[in-house]
Amino acid sequence: MDVNYKLFSNKLNNMELVNFININTINIINFHGAKPFLMHLILKKKFNIPTVAVVHSDFRYDFLNNKLKYFIFTPLSVKGLKSFKNYICVSNNLRVLLEEKRIKGSKAVVNNGIDIEKSSIVTPAKNIRKNLKIKEHEFVYVIVARLHPIKNHREVILAFRKLTNDFNDVKLVLVGEGELRAELEKLIIELKLENKVIMVGNVSNPIDYINASDISVLASLSEGGAPPLTVLESAVVKKSLIYTEVGDLECILDENSGYKIIHQNNKDIYRAMNEAYLDKGNLNVKGENLYKIVVNNFTLENFWSKYYKIYESILK
Repeated sequence: MDVNYKLFSNKLNNMELVNFININTINIINFHGAKPFLMHLILKKKFNIPTVAVVHSDFRYDFLNNKLKYFIFTPLSVKGLKSFKNYICVSNNLRVLLEEKRIKGSKAVVNNGIDIEKSSIVTPAKNIRKNLKIKEHEFVYVIVARLHPIKNHREVILAFRKLTNDFNDVKLVLVGEGELRAELEKLIIELKLENKVIMVGNVSNPIDYINASDISVLASLSEGGAPPLTVLESAVVKKSLIYTEVGDLECILDENSGYKIIHQNNKDIYRAMNEAYLDKGNLNVKGENLYKIVVNNFTLENFWSKYYKIYESILK
């Protein structure tokens, strides 16, 4: 897009960054993430222009995958977060969380957006299925998410194991990589699901795998952005969704566009997966409804417009 940029190191006491900002025509500084929030706490008195924090996740759960980091970095992240006067939250739930934690300042919400025209299918569904040795008649569930505790893969796999007792023509495809891979592979072997659960790792175009499935699954314990990216990608290819009420989904989806998981345990996930399988005839209609929701509310143009207005407001 021919936008000028300069890359700096991310050390906390970064005076090179401070000097660059103060001697150039910079109007606003945007901080995003736990370490940048702490950087802001250390450097904020050295800046003479407005700053803003983008809150992209539930900071209480950012370091769940590492107990040491969780107990050391979480309080530091929160302390850094409290050092701002302006916040942009990627969901209304995160805005409410800031209010509940009595974090003061101006708070705005900008939902996720997707470029529908550029989000296209590269590999046809039949080719994806052939490569994964999935038969045409088989019913495929897909999860697109990093292999992290917050994404709740373990409970989904346990739920899927129950589902295989009911139906023989089901497959589960896991798209993504992460520190839980070895643990999940072990679980799949213990449950004798090697021929039913397929792990494909990171892929260049996840939408291809969603398109090759019958339905997406989002069983996360928490999501930052609203709606989560996998919801937007599913909508682009008009696939319905099995979902937990995270990332404002309780206000975005309903029985006309998806299948709600009541609680994030394997028992309730199984129920939703079973319901979707038995409701095969309505999947296309629900996928079409999800597409309409995203086209009307969550385009990239909406995302740009909201950010622009918020920056204008802060600068005034």
